[in-house]
Amino acid sequence: MLRLIITSLIFFLHGSSILVRADIVQAVAADSFVESIGVNTHWAYPNVYRYNYTGLKQKLGDVGIRYIRDGANAATYNRSNDLFESLGIRMNMLTGRRSGGYPAPLDPTQIDAELNEIKTQALNVTISIEAPNEYDISHGPDTDWIGNIKNYSSTLYAKVKADELLKNLPVIGPSLTKVESYEAVGNSDSFIDYVNLHLYQANRWPGNNGWGSNGYGSITWAFNWLARFQSPSFKPIQATESGYNNDLPSGGISEIAECKYTTRMFAEFFRRGILRTYKYELVNQGQAGREGAFGLLRKDLSEKPIYQGVKNLISIFGDKGADFTPSTLDYALDHQLNDSREILFQKRNGDFYLMMWLELPSWDFNNNTDLNPPAQQVLLTILHNIYNISNATLYEFGNDCQLTVIDLQMNNNQVEFDITDRISVVKLTNSTSHT
Repeated sequence: MLRLIITSLIFFLHGSSILVRADIVQAVAADSFVESIGVNTHWAYPNVYRYNYTGLKQKLGDVGIRYIRDGANAATYNRSNDLFESLGIRMNMLTGRRSGGYPAPLDPTQIDAELNEIKTQALNVTISIEAPNEYDISHGPDTDWIGNIKNYSSTLYAKVKADELLKNLPVIGPSLTKVESYEAVGNSDSFIDYVNLHLYQANRWPGNNGWGSNGYGSITWAFNWLARFQSPSFKPIQATESGYNNDLPSGGISEIAECKYTTRMFAEFFRRGILRTYKYELVNQGQAGREGAFGLLRKDLSEKPIYQGVKNLISIFGDKGADFTPSTLDYALDHQLNDSREILFQKRNGDFYLMMWLELPSWDFNNNTDLNPPAQQVLLTILHNIYNISNATLYEFGNDCQLTVIDLQMNNNQVEFDITDRISVVKLTNSTSHT
C-alpha cells in the first residue's frame, strides 16, 4: 500500500459523514506513477503495426508513454532504436523463440542468439528482459512444457546474469494464464527478479473482489495465488499485460467504461505496489473479435477516449529529474467512505497532488450498458499547514477522459470537491517552495 500513515488512523462520526484523520501521510514521487505506465506493441506483425509505423510513432510521442513491451526480433530492434533516439522510449524485451511456427515448443538453442542480438542491436533501449509469454497455452506439441519452461527460464536468467553487458538488467518471470499453470511450474525465485502477472479482469472494474472461489480474478487473488506460486519470497511484481477490449459480444466494454477502468487500473495497480503495468495494446490489430479491440487507438489510428486519458495522466504527473525524497503532508478527509481510493504524490517543486476516485462498477456487464454511480463530496482539511498551502486546483476526468481544470476555493485550510468513478486530482501548491 502506498498510502503510508506514520501515526494511527482515527475514525469518528462527523455529522452524517466520517472524518478520516490521516496524520502525516507520506507522499510518493509523482513521476514514479508515470514510470509505472507501459504499453504492448507488435512491430513484427504484418498489419497496422508494420505498415503505419510513422503514424504510430507520432501517437506514442503525443501520449508520452515511456515503456513498450515487444518481442526480441529485428523489427523490434529497428523500431525501438528509433523510438529511443527520437522519444526516449525504452523496451521490455520478450524472449522465447520457437521451433517452427506458433504455437510451438520453445527452442532453447536460440537463447544465445536472442541475447547476443539484444546486446549488439538494442542494448541502450532495453530496460528489462522477460521470459517466454503464456507458454502454458502456446507450447504446441510439447508434452513436457512444465519442465521446459522452467529449464528455459532458468537458463535465460543464468546467461543474462553471467554476461557483463546484460547482468544489471532485471529478468521478469514467464507469464502464464491459469492458476494451475502457476502451481505446476512452481517456485521460480532462483531465476526471476520480478513476478510476471497478466492481470486481465474481464469486463469488471479494476478493484473488484473477484468472481470465483478465493476471490478468483481480483488483484488480491492474483497476489495470493499466482504471485506466491511463482515467488514464495514475495519478489516485486510487473504486469506485462493488462487491460480491456471493446468487443461487446466477447465480453468487452464500451469505450467510455474502458476510459474509466484503464485510468483507474494504472492507479490501482500502482497503489497496490505493482512496479509497471503494460496495457495491452497500442492499436487495434484489425481482426474481428476481442483480440482486435484492445488498443489505445482504433485501427485507423483515431484516438479512443482512453488514449486521451493516459495522455492526461502523464501530463499531470510527469516530473522528470534527479531522485528526491518526497515530504509528508498532514491532512484529513471528511466524506462517506464508500469504496474510495487515494494516493498522495509530490513533485520536485514541492507541490502535492492528491489522486482520488471511487472504485465502483462503471459498466453493467449483464446488460452491456454504462453506469454512472453518484459522486461523493469530499472536504479536505490541511492540518498543521507548514507548507502555507493556500491554492488548490482540481483536475477532473470526464466520462470521455477529457480533462477539466478548476480553481478551488480554499477557506481556513479546507477545500471541497467531488469524487466519482473517474480519476480526480487535487493539486496543492506548496508556497514555501515557490518563494
